Amino acid sequence: MAEEAPEKSKRYGMFLIVPVILLVFSVVVLVNGYMQTGEWFIRSIELKGGTLITVNIQSPVDVSGLKEALEPRFGAISVRELRGFAGYGIMIEVEAEVDSGEVLDAMEGFGISTADSSITTIGPALGASFWQQAQTAIIAAFIFMGIIVFAIFRTSVPSIAVMLCALSDIVITLALMQVFGIELSLAGFAALLMLIGYSVDTDIMLTTKLLKGSGLLIERIKGALKTGLTMSFTTIGVLAALLLSAISPVLSQIAAVLLIGLLVDVINTWLQNCVLLRWYMERKGIT
Repeated sequence: MAEEAPEKSKRYGMFLIVPVILLVFSVVVLVNGYMQTGEWFIRSIELKGGTLITVNIQSPVDVSGLKEALEPRFGAISVRELRGFAGYGIMIEVEAEVDSGEVLDAMEGFGISTADSSITTIGPALGASFWQQAQTAIIAAFIFMGIIVFAIFRTSVPSIAVMLCALSDIVITLALMQVFGIELSLAGFAALLMLIGYSVDTDIMLTTKLLKGSGLLIERIKGALKTGLTMSFTTIGVLAALLLSAISPVLSQIAAVLLIGLLVDVINTWLQNCVLLRWYMERKGIT
């Protein structure tokens, strides 16, 4: 029996390869972005300052063509198309010093009616303030989460595993946001804070069932897996419906970030945290 344990550990330990590869890939993406732009990830105007122009239109337009037409005149800009039940729209982000009236005139010259439009300008100082507050919120969330987790389990390895899973979820989600071109905004930060809650929720459920449950360890894992996947995929289904409906840009961004994060959390919870917990419990002789 003593000789079988290492072999069993090697078998299920292979599952750790997937989350480790994802985490390494994510760190490479973030570092590469920092080396190229000086920023770890793309920030929206809410977090860096600028002007957001939103135009409601009746039919879709050539977004790439519009961007190519505007960039020579107004510099680096972001052009996104919006689609929803209410119709179509275009969101354009430019630097704060750019004249928004000239941008609207240029869009008229491109054949786009700007009669139904709105303009939001955030100064660089205010954007920097939002950015600082958002970072403080994330750090505070992790600190309080760590305190609560240690208070619940009073054991180092399971508590660290829960925190590691939540941290991996955030890092990988941020990297995939860069891959898919999703800017980090205040709405995105709200989604990341919610993701911490979702991640800790499933991890605490898993840890509680394994440490305090009854029956064989493998049966406890199967029970936790069934409950956890039901929780996760129910939420993923709701978020997918919200994202496809495109009710509003803010809700769509929250749904997109959470959708990525929850899919990542499924991998990290069951291929990382679960493996670490099983290894810990078998080392302690809890089977």
